[in-house]
Amino acid sequence: MRSQLMVSGALVMLLGAAFYIIQIPLAFAWSLVFVVGGAVMAGASLFAAESTGPVTPPEGYRFCRFCSATVPLQEARCPKCNGLQLTERT
Repeated sequence: MRSQLMVSGALVMLLGAAFYIIQIPLAFAWSLVFVVGGAVMAGASLFAAESTGPVTPPEGYRFCRFCSATVPLQEARCPKCNGLQLTERT
């Protein structure tokens, strides 16, 4: 069971219920969508596997902070998005 998905599904269902109670025209139209979507999220959390931990890049690489592509440690810019990478100060 993935508890984060269960909590977020419950919060989305509560938001949908609040939209239904408030009855502002545009929010009221989306209330049922939010309630059903939250229920789907909460139900899916029962079947989703728990995460195994943080993802680490391969040895000699780091993740680009803009597009999450792997970037060699010696590169100053990401080859995918050309984002400037921060270098470690020693």
